[in-house]
Amino acid sequence: MRLAFAAFCLLFPLCVGAEEEDIVPRFGALEDANLAHSLTWAFDGYDLPTGPFTRDEKPVRKLEGRVREWVYQIESEASTLEAIRNYEQRLAELGYEFLFECAQNECGGFDFRFGVYLVDPPAMRFDLADFRYLGAENVEDGVSASILASRQGGKLFVQVVEVEGEAAPISMTPVENAPRPSAKPGDARLFALARRLTESGHAPLEGIAFEAGSAKLTVESSASLEQAAQLLQGRPDLKFLVVGHTDNQGDLELNLELSRKRAESVAAALASIEGVTADQVTPHGVGFLSPRAANSDDEGRRLNRRVELVLQ
Repeated sequence: MRLAFAAFCLLFPLCVGAEEEDIVPRFGALEDANLAHSLTWAFDGYDLPTGPFTRDEKPVRKLEGRVREWVYQIESEASTLEAIRNYEQRLAELGYEFLFECAQNECGGFDFRFGVYLVDPPAMRFDLADFRYLGAENVEDGVSASILASRQGGKLFVQVVEVEGEAAPISMTPVENAPRPSAKPGDARLFALARRLTESGHAPLEGIAFEAGSAKLTVESSASLEQAAQLLQGRPDLKFLVVGHTDNQGDLELNLELSRKRAESVAAALASIEGVTADQVTPHGVGFLSPRAANSDDEGRRLNRRVELVLQ
């Protein structure tokens, strides 16, 4: 459930049931840590990882209750192992039992990164090459906790999620008194993009748009570019083709050129974002040679005008 709400709360910080609180985890924090983020949900769900993630299996313990989350940043050379060992010692002193501990590929690597709940940057930064996870529970107190530590850019980032099990509050209104929604749920395209790349090796960058008949990106494309950049930042070891596609209106050679220029525009825009390098994204254009829908109507042609990431 935390994954489903992550993008929503990024776009709309005043989520129902979520509030910032001046409270610290019951087991404290590392010395010299700076609090970068804190949030409390009066009642929500959280999937606590209990084993390594794969494409086909994500072992979790589904928890419900009061969910609190914190992110700490530490300007030091402390390792992720040092952070986890300190938390282990403190949790053990408080009677917690350990459910699962892992590092990097032991956790599931790419599958773990895009399967586990993460607070959005800049509060939390995650490096696939340097992270560790610890899950624990205190049966007597009915409290579960997850600790995720990662290093990036000379900083140690520690995300703490604590779930205190309790029943859902009764807070239903009569139908006639229910308020009209003022905002739609947020965008989960980042997770959809990662999932499609994992499952099929290619995925369209939904939300990318160009000015009519040109390769100039519209302002509205920036959100999709930022989301794609987050994925590229999380996997600097992977390389992608950026493939432009068009509908079948006009000459093939002209469409091949237009699709190539559009792919180049997207690749250049991604490479201009901090943490993405030009060698991660290689542009190509295929015109209307690979449609994903029939070009017989406006909707089909709209679907075919796209740019895709293809995993090399």
